[in-house]
Amino acid sequence: MILIIDNGSQYTHLIKRNCRDMDLEAEIIGSRISLDEIIAKNPEKIILSGGPSSVYAPEEQEKVGAKVVKAVFEGRISIPLLGICFGHQIIGHFLGGEVKKGKNAEYGIAKIIVDKEGVLLKGVPKEFNAWVSHFDEIVQAPPGFEVLAHSSTCKAEAMENNEKRIYSVQFHPEVWHTEHGELILQNFLRL
Repeated sequence: MILIIDNGSQYTHLIKRNCRDMDLEAEIIGSRISLDEIIAKNPEKIILSGGPSSVYAPEEQEKVGAKVVKAVFEGRISIPLLGICFGHQIIGHFLGGEVKKGKNAEYGIAKIIVDKEGVLLKGVPKEFNAWVSHFDEIVQAPPGFEVLAHSSTCKAEAMENNEKRIYSVQFHPEVWHTEHGELILQNFLRL
């Protein structure tokens, strides 16, 4: 079962639909659930959705996204993790990277340039269009992470730590506007 932690994105239901289209069971849960409740659900994989918040908002420290990221990174739970948009920023911030307000807010289609395909972008062309919707962005990846892609306005459009099985993208692979988004999700979901 795929567990999708909803951080308030308007696209969270599309992540679940993509899972269903791949014949995978998925459940959407709120971001205020406890880490123990997540472990009790025994998920095969976890996805952190996007959302409108900032990683610097005080309440984000208390939400489960930060706790899951730390638990996976520290090896306390061994579950592959994917962060999308705000989920990507949660991973960056809570694992020691740097998240800042971008020079330009991005909303719409952006050209993504793949620097290295890694696991997450395997089979994706060197350039593709993706749907972006964010103000903050990762300007410095956390230690142990490799940046896989960038755009003209964002240094880290995708990154991964394959050893820890933590993957993330700043753009939205779950929406139809993103070229090869289904393949990116498949690369994670079929790990």
